[in-house]
Amino acid sequence: MMIFLTKWSFFGTFNKASELIKMKDKAILICQECLSRNYEIKKAAGKTGRYEASKYCPKCKKHTIHKESK
Repeated sequence: MMIFLTKWSFFGTFNKASELIKMKDKAILICQECLSRNYEIKKAAGKTGRYEASKYCPKCKKHTIHKESK
């Protein structure tokens, strides 16, 4: 099987690779009671440690502590 790369397919893979690099700045917040993944946030580049906040969980139907996933 031979795969021919055209100009458009090269740029399509390049955009996907750049999207993977941008994903490192994102973090997903998980509810500590029901463990559902509810929120997605952008992290600052220089920050270390895990983000923690009190957010509304639609599954629990109340405000609970949400922590950043690993």
